[in-house]
Amino acid sequence: MAQHLHIAVNSRLSQLLKQQLLAEDWQTQTVAKTPAVMTMSQWWQQWEQQLVLQADLTDLTALLSPTRLSVFEAEMLWQDLLAEKMQQQPELRLLNTRATAKQLYQAWCFLLEYEAEEALHNHFKTAEVSLFLDLKHRYQERLQQLQLLDPPLLQSRRLDLLERLATHCEQVHICLHGFDELSPSVQQWQTILTKSGAKIEVMAALPLANEPKQQFCQAETPEQEAQQVALWCADWLDGWLKQSQSATQTSSVPCLGVVAPNIESVQSALTWAFDETFYQRFGQPLPLASGRQTLYNISLGQPLTQSALVQNALQTLQLALMPQQILQYEAWSDWLTSPYTLGDLQYRQQADNRLRKLQWASFKWPTLLAHLQKRAEEQDDMQAGDNLISNPLPKKLTKVLLSQSQTRLPTKVSLAQFVQQALTILKTFQWGQTLQLGDASRALNTVEMQQKEAFLQALTQFENCFFQANQASYADWLGRFQQQLQATVHQPQTQGWVPIQVMGMLEASGQQFDALWVMGLTDEAWPRMPNPNPFLPIALQRDLAMPRCDAQRELHYAEQVTHRLIEAAPIQVWSYARQLEDKEMLPSPLLSKGLSVAMEVADFSNQPYCALAEKLKQQASPLVWVEDAQAPALPLNTRVPGGTGILNAQNSCPLMAFIDYRLGARYQLEPVEEGLQANHLGTLVHHVLEVFWQETVTQTQLLALDKNALVIKLSDLLETAMTPMQSQYDAHYLALEKQRILQLILDWLVLEKARPPFKVIQTEAEHQLAIGGLLFNTKIDRVDQLPEFANQKLIVDYKTGRANVADLLKEPIEAPQLAVYLQAYTTSDIAGLGYGILHSDDGVKLDMLVAESEVLPSSRHAFSKLAEKSGGDYEGQAWEDFLQALQSEVDTLARSLQQGDAAMRYRDEAALAYAAGQLALRLPEVKWQKALNLEASL
Repeated sequence: MAQHLHIAVNSRLSQLLKQQLLAEDWQTQTVAKTPAVMTMSQWWQQWEQQLVLQADLTDLTALLSPTRLSVFEAEMLWQDLLAEKMQQQPELRLLNTRATAKQLYQAWCFLLEYEAEEALHNHFKTAEVSLFLDLKHRYQERLQQLQLLDPPLLQSRRLDLLERLATHCEQVHICLHGFDELSPSVQQWQTILTKSGAKIEVMAALPLANEPKQQFCQAETPEQEAQQVALWCADWLDGWLKQSQSATQTSSVPCLGVVAPNIESVQSALTWAFDETFYQRFGQPLPLASGRQTLYNISLGQPLTQSALVQNALQTLQLALMPQQILQYEAWSDWLTSPYTLGDLQYRQQADNRLRKLQWASFKWPTLLAHLQKRAEEQDDMQAGDNLISNPLPKKLTKVLLSQSQTRLPTKVSLAQFVQQALTILKTFQWGQTLQLGDASRALNTVEMQQKEAFLQALTQFENCFFQANQASYADWLGRFQQQLQATVHQPQTQGWVPIQVMGMLEASGQQFDALWVMGLTDEAWPRMPNPNPFLPIALQRDLAMPRCDAQRELHYAEQVTHRLIEAAPIQVWSYARQLEDKEMLPSPLLSKGLSVAMEVADFSNQPYCALAEKLKQQASPLVWVEDAQAPALPLNTRVPGGTGILNAQNSCPLMAFIDYRLGARYQLEPVEEGLQANHLGTLVHHVLEVFWQETVTQTQLLALDKNALVIKLSDLLETAMTPMQSQYDAHYLALEKQRILQLILDWLVLEKARPPFKVIQTEAEHQLAIGGLLFNTKIDRVDQLPEFANQKLIVDYKTGRANVADLLKEPIEAPQLAVYLQAYTTSDIAGLGYGILHSDDGVKLDMLVAESEVLPSSRHAFSKLAEKSGGDYEGQAWEDFLQALQSEVDTLARSLQQGDAAMRYRDEAALAYAAGQLALRLPEVKWQKALNLEASL
């Protein structure tokens, strides 16, 4: 009895053939034997297993003795050889090592596959070819030295052994499915088995019973093309569902194919269109739904490194195995807030928010942990709300990190030790186990479980790599393992009924569909552009018709695939998009050449597409425009958030104040940046001047200090203030910052020395002020007493940014914060108020509004001069009346806040640019409405 064997070009077709053959057997038999269907690589594995049982083992030495390399290992070996070559030839360092190693390995595979080594020597050798020949020689020496066998050499030895040990096999009938072309090694395999009596048949696509119904679709853009595909698929499914409901017998499940030359380029638009369309037509869950099942499957695997679960594993290993490596805060934040990290996600997110206030842009995590633990011990008696610098990390995570930071790891380890340590760390950090979010928890879903299993399988495979006997650092091993994961393509298995299969041209080999849509057929995409290997002579590649060698070969290949697809379904649509970004595209020449042979091709009628957002808008009730500028009133004597900052916001735009302060938009995650942030610079300046004036008190004592004593005093104060930053910033950077800030303060004190005599009576004084029925917590930087002006007071507000005291003179005022300070004192006691500006770029300046010019001769704003100015805004007005008017204006502003005024009202659009809730202000819509109102009033 003849043995029938089916060999498929890929595993997808193999599974499909097995299902089809089983279904045919079940129609005629009560007991069906599992059909022999496999891929070519599975055939070779089966052949080897039989050979081990039947042949003399001495004949198998060349095949079984060497250690076999995977493609990844072979590429790594080429990469190592290239790196050694770069040490000898520095000009090669411009090459991308990993990408170049892939090309070198491909050239080596082509050389063996096409048996082109002898022919290679007859061609002109470019620098690239010479480099390849040099590295090829070293590669072969390394394989022999280490007793290694890579995939192309393994294939060559298999074929030699097959020919030498081939037995009679007249009863074997092998059918090859889905092979658009046979590679030289498959041709040689076919020849050997045919000589041994086997019957090998390359199966062509089954001819269709009738001419296929074909349509041609021309879309404007790739997005429109994807939308038409989605609507076409939805119509097919809709028709099948209606037919199934009306039929007395269950009809067969439809199989729809969507094929594209470059599946990566259409994946995004196609997924979006499918999700929108199928949600509207069939209620398919949207992408955010957990554990959703879709009506389509896209045959496009992703590198394992793109999985969030795998990324977390790599981050965990990097943290644990390389504790002395400098981390960027964003990398730490990504790991800390990942759902797969140990500990309750809610607490970890809160910890991230609090740790950002430290502004550690780059650090070693054990140093950060030690800092947090130390401050936690020092701050045990602090209230939780104030304990920003203690340890906010979850206790379970802190315990594991502390244990890991105390573990002393060897400098170099073997591969087996690395893998064992990696598994131990992942177990310690409970990676891939139950995920915790508050009171809720969940196990990994099906896709995540598959990703976890693929990761652990890759780790096991990595342990068996040829370089296992080597000793290397943990960083080196982890880097190599990451490369393997990058090369490992993973696609989660779909479950349940999936009627729509999206795939590339190769994946569609040998498959039959009820209906087929071939998309993305521009002249640049199909035929593919030539991509010859740079390390083999172009002429040699053309002579032997190597893959991607020239346009002629690509055209021939594309014609074969196109012809096969024409026979793949009775109903077909072929399409392309005319516009790709800013380029106008042409259809593939195969559209006109291949589809018009002995058949009529009809134009496809594009259907109107309704986006989900548009559909929801249509279904919604008509919009009713309501001007709602009234927020809930604040109860009297409420302590408002944000201190006086909320009054500044209320003054700029009431709606901005409501969104940023009352709704809390301003309390978002603080960005962590390299270097001292502006607010940290301000804190340092405030602190140093506060301590300095607490000790110095009067201008007289300031003048008594000589320059050296002043510099020493300020340097000591800065050193003390910057001590907590020593574990955060580089010592050289801190020294430069200290020198810069010291010079800024020295320049400021030069201005202080030139003033009339004064005494500092308050620094950083805290006040709770009742204004407009609300309570405001505020801190006044400094208050001076002026002996020459009846001991009146001068209010100084330090600014390390830009500010202008003239904002007090505007109507309405634009500096309500300064006016708020007046509420803390009797107006008759105030001689002036304003800013002490210490700006890194603009320098230092006393920008004050004073009652008389004698109070501060250098001031440009003396109110007495404004009152004397004929026709001016303040002609004849007394200073005290002016201050009381400021108080009254601030009171009115605070009262509008208390009463819930939240109108979208602003004077200067630039003031809205820094709103935390800027998007919620909807400024473009407001401007549009104002324009409409203006137009209507004309």
